[in-house]
Amino acid sequence: PPPFSPLLPPGSLTVPSGPGWRYEEGINGVFLSGDVQVTDGKLQVTAGGLYLLYGQFALTCTAPTCPPGTIALQLQSTGSPRPLLTVPLALPDDAGANPARSGLAQAVGQLQPGDVLSLALDGDVDRDGWQLAQDEREGNFVGLLRIAGG
Repeated sequence: PPPFSPLLPPGSLTVPSGPGWRYEEGINGVFLSGDVQVTDGKLQVTAGGLYLLYGQFALTCTAPTCPPGTIALQLQSTGSPRPLLTVPLALPDDAGANPARSGLAQAVGQLQPGDVLSLALDGDVDRDGWQLAQDEREGNFVGLLRIAGG
């Protein structure tokens, strides 16, 4: 299954255009199939069908203290008004140097050729001080696998 890592600048989750896509080679068992195409930082579906969507991520507090709250990483498609996948994460008030990690979230969704996938962050927390965990990048991913034809 092709995982994709959301990119965020160090030190901040506030990204005007939202997190982007990066295909990272060299992770054991990972490949980029012909069902999707990455161009200009966009992920476009080339083969329609039913897809298994999955993801997880971790945030690290980089300030002396970071506010608690909840945040969600959402996978969205131009073909759907609702997120295809939501990965929730509860941010503790005593995170310290340990990353706050989400569980593995999964969903099944119908995608059409030409759909463009994007990532967004949604939450009720002041994001200052929280950043995408950089020490274990392989634990920050969104992936999809076509399980049935169009």
